[in-house]
Amino acid sequence: MRDQRRTKILILGHGVLGGAVLDFLSQSGRPYDLCVGARDTQKATLRVNLARYTAFNLGHHPEIEIVPVDLMNVDATAALLSALRPDIIFNATTLHSWWVITQLPAEAYQRIDRAKGGVWTPMHLVLIRRLMKAVREAALNSIVVNASYPDVTNAALAAEGLSPTIGIGNIANAVPGIRLAAAYLLNCEPSSIDIRFFAQHYISYRMPSTGTTDGAPYHLSVYRDGKEVGPDQLSHEELFKHVAGRFRRVKGLAGQSVTASSAISVLLALAEKGEHFVHAPGPLGLVGGYAVRISSGGLSLALPPGLTAAAAIDVNRRCQRYDGIDAVEADGTVRFTAETAAVMRDVLGYDCEAMALDECEERAAELAAKFRAFRAQVTGQDGLRAA
Repeated sequence: MRDQRRTKILILGHGVLGGAVLDFLSQSGRPYDLCVGARDTQKATLRVNLARYTAFNLGHHPEIEIVPVDLMNVDATAALLSALRPDIIFNATTLHSWWVITQLPAEAYQRIDRAKGGVWTPMHLVLIRRLMKAVREAALNSIVVNASYPDVTNAALAAEGLSPTIGIGNIANAVPGIRLAAAYLLNCEPSSIDIRFFAQHYISYRMPSTGTTDGAPYHLSVYRDGKEVGPDQLSHEELFKHVAGRFRRVKGLAGQSVTASSAISVLLALAEKGEHFVHAPGPLGLVGGYAVRISSGGLSLALPPGLTAAAAIDVNRRCQRYDGIDAVEADGTVRFTAETAAVMRDVLGYDCEAMALDECEERAAELAAKFRAFRAQVTGQDGLRAA
């Protein structure tokens, strides 16, 4: 990151997540220069002005620039990045937002949701891959924070030397509930509780909803005032039940502020000096989610005593199978589980057991077309919204 007083942050995407991140940054009072990149600058202007209005009401006057960008055009994006030279790029774009399938009729949603989240990987890879190619073409040292299924996309892109720096959300979304539940069960203040949590995306949405991991592997260390609390003092089963019970939160689009605030914790840690601990998916091009140390020296895994990096990675590799991902191979090929592939063949007529990186755009187009046809069939509506 270049040595200057003001940090420049480029936000790509101004939808539900990107807009919320813009709001939080606009209200942070930090000396940041904010840029919003969008294909539709008129629409982006309306969203940026909403952020300005809200920030002004709270006594903040953020500097926000709007720039036209089409991530599908790598050369033009590289030229823009060379001119802007952002310190941090936050990617909130995807060809298929997670919530799109939740808008289907209940029976149709339940049928397709059996495939789990990993099946949409090609839709999440296309834009972030093109962005990372543009970053490389521009020869920038910008930090790239990726919100587009980073548990898998960051690891796949590592094969091409294109992995974003880190992801946001997913594992981080479960952390507040775990800390609140632990504080309640241990009869102490939440500020006394710290955790080190390692798990793939599947657990981050499954456990807070059901109170169980369904057998998916994870590692969790809980600390009270810096001292580890053993399982004899705090049962994980009881802890997770309270996350999904007493501390259950609003989910779906209405609960997206949790994901946005997790992004802010990462962005602030990256922008400011000192040592910070966060939870995030896809750091260092790894699969799954981790406790992460961010310092002036870069990123490292915040491993608790007794847990090696290899063991933390292995937990995530095994956990991702519950999300429909059998493996992310060294060459970037994403292999889907047999169960996931079977569901997609049955529901959409989409046949894909493995996807090489250079196939992601073709696969994304095929998947989008088949989903549009399915959606039209069950709702009478056509179209697929992008983030």
